[in-house]
Amino acid sequence: MSESFKSWYAVYTNSRTEKKLALELSKKGVTQYLPIISTKKQWSDRIKTVLVPVFPSYVFVKIDIRIEKLKVLETSGAVKFVSIGETPIVIDEEDIETIRQIVTEYPDKIKIEREKMLAPGKKVLIRSGPFKDRKARVIRKGSKSSILVSISGMDTTVSLELDSELLETGEEN
Repeated sequence: MSESFKSWYAVYTNSRTEKKLALELSKKGVTQYLPIISTKKQWSDRIKTVLVPVFPSYVFVKIDIRIEKLKVLETSGAVKFVSIGETPIVIDEEDIETIRQIVTEYPDKIKIEREKMLAPGKKVLIRSGPFKDRKARVIRKGSKSSILVSISGMDTTVSLELDSELLETGEEN
């Protein structure tokens, strides 16, 4: 397939499936780019260095959109192309190269602002602990996210301080 008809696009992924999607796309012969940096994560009992996507929930693909769009969307973990209306947005090759250069040359300068996704009023899903799989609403942010958890059937609410790593946001929020 001619490279002249291929352009870069951003694909929105299911939560925390970026690496799996990138691997599956590569297996299908799709040119993909998932910018990843290493960062330190702290849990209550340890600190660990982990590889995280620079753009959570996104993978870049270089495809001929007319021919390969369906191949990408049928891949496990792919949700949709970033689009205006029904038209996927083309990302300039220069922008992808700039991202590559920044990730390669200045990985320690990149800070992922996951906290912005946890703005007050945002609906979240609690991923672990006694309230696992309960939906909640963020009421304020600090070093941790304070969320409001509605307990159905009791006509009451409970306010908790939870680490943002325990919370999952969804596109529908």
